[in-house]
Amino acid sequence: MKRKFKIAVWAAALLWIVVLIQIAITRLYVSKTDFVQAFARNQLTVDMVNQDRANIQEGNTCLEGYVPGRLGTEEREKLATELFQTMGGTPVMVHSDNAEDAYYVAYGYTTGLAYYKKVNGHRINLNVAVCYEEEKDRTRVIMGTPIINSDY
Repeated sequence: MKRKFKIAVWAAALLWIVVLIQIAITRLYVSKTDFVQAFARNQLTVDMVNQDRANIQEGNTCLEGYVPGRLGTEEREKLATELFQTMGGTPVMVHSDNAEDAYYVAYGYTTGLAYYKKVNGHRINLNVAVCYEEEKDRTRVIMGTPIINSDY
């Protein structure tokens, strides 16, 4: 019985060590892979840093980019998910208008970013908004941390 207990304790300790190493590696990866890299990996043209007064006052960081043409509902969702994955995170809340010309907003969390806000009981430190600009025939993509605090 003592041997089984020692093996169980050793296995639990080993699993916790693996979890802590994974968290440390994720934080290092995200700190080295900023938003510009996330946009580049998803073939988004970076146009500007969306730092208006509302974002500056809240301490938010935002990056804005564009995809030529109109993305469908599934394409917007896939793009947002890929941006989250590039940053080592996952979406935890999603808001979408199902119309083809509307918007898609996803809120997510990654252990790679230490600062977060609590929204509806969820930790949020990544925000992706995807919307279509009809007059310029392009899809606007904004990624912010911890949230986007401006119009999109």
